[in-house]
Amino acid sequence: MKKHKYIFIDESGSPTFLGKRGKSLVGTDGYSPLLLIGMVSTNNRVLLREQVVGFQKKILADPLYKSIYSVSQPDWYLHAKNDHSEIRAKFFEYLRRLKGFQVHVIIGRKHLGRFKKRHNSDPTAFYFELLKLLLTRRLSKADIQYNLYLAQRKSSTMERFNQAIIKAIDSVAQDDKVELSYKSDIVKSSMYPELSIVDYLLWALQRYIIFKEERYFKALQHKYNLIIDPFDRKRFEEEKLGNFYWKDNPFSLDVASPFNVDKPK
Repeated sequence: MKKHKYIFIDESGSPTFLGKRGKSLVGTDGYSPLLLIGMVSTNNRVLLREQVVGFQKKILADPLYKSIYSVSQPDWYLHAKNDHSEIRAKFFEYLRRLKGFQVHVIIGRKHLGRFKKRHNSDPTAFYFELLKLLLTRRLSKADIQYNLYLAQRKSSTMERFNQAIIKAIDSVAQDDKVELSYKSDIVKSSMYPELSIVDYLLWALQRYIIFKEERYFKALQHKYNLIIDPFDRKRFEEEKLGNFYWKDNPFSLDVASPFNVDKPK
């Protein structure tokens, strides 16, 4: 009987470059200069889910927090961008101690010229190329049944999701001649507490890169098993240093190439 691995995938930022009538949004107010995609994987989904749900229940039972407006709403769930600063700090503290999962993240540096040429101005193609790169070599063992859950977004479709998974699997299968099995689904973040973990870790990394606000990222840096920065061409091609970061080779703005934002054409 195969063992099961559960993978929960979310994003931070947007794959969008162009607005109405193809007008560039780069450098405008509200434009997201990065797209981050992250995944949390675990062999014990039941325990991980119980731990996050248990944290939420403690918040809802605590008179110090349950009266906070966002928490008091019937559809509240942990979401870093929308959470009250006190809730956010408390969950970050909880995540520092939480065990039983691995985190992998890919950084999508947004470059308008590359987007038009490589992705034919299609934000969905950009998104799912990053997802495929993230999943490659993460799905590699024939004795494991992979169960993948992608947070529901406007750009997400089961067809494109499965295409990204198949491409990631094919790149491994061709090299290692293994047959991999998986199940996949697109789900609502509010119904899958495990997604709150990757959401918070993506939020911390995004704040670090865009705003140079390092305290959240540094507090959880030991939780990032792998960070991939595939479009850091200078570091990879010119400096020959590679664009994969792990615990013994941690990601830092001091070692990565500058994150420059395109200006409107």
